[in-house]
Amino acid sequence: AAGFIGSSTYPETEDVVKGMAAKMESKYAAIAFAAGNLYIGKFGKVEGIGAILDWGAEFTSMPAAMKGYFKYIPKSIDKSKRHYANMIGKTDKCQIQIFLTDWDSPFVINTTATQFVDIANDPHIIAFGCLETDETVTEYREFTIPLEYRSYRKPKYVVVSCCASSLGDYFTGGVGSTLLVDEFELIYK
Repeated sequence: AAGFIGSSTYPETEDVVKGMAAKMESKYAAIAFAAGNLYIGKFGKVEGIGAILDWGAEFTSMPAAMKGYFKYIPKSIDKSKRHYANMIGKTDKCQIQIFLTDWDSPFVINTTATQFVDIANDPHIIAFGCLETDETVTEYREFTIPLEYRSYRKPKYVVVSCCASSLGDYFTGGVGSTLLVDEFELIYK
């Protein structure tokens, strides 16, 4: 999508807490809406108007929380496909999430085929935490996302995912919604 729309995620060196931040902006071009996003894993390939992604990186520790800073400027949702047409006109939401899993390999996301992690029902998810808001945050705000453990099995993978439009996987969001994140760290008890 970046070749057609232009990159929707890029490093930010001026508007930061420290060093360098990540800036994500949701964009639209003629045929597709692309939410600005950042995730741990690998980009597979473009598939139709979407993408195939491998989510997760090997990880075996058990943190209590993830901490960091964010800024968010939401726009009204003005692009929608599939069954989210009722969201048009509502304020977009950003999302920052972390989860630990015992998958045997990274999870393959396919946005065109709507193949996503089922956070609520995937038995391989050991712990999960999420920040989601439609609030305008014009100055960096510190956040802490506690991990809620469903099991105390040893993890094999961690996924951290951030996006400027929480329904971006479904090609739904507000063009221009912008999320900046900086200084992530894991907290242990």
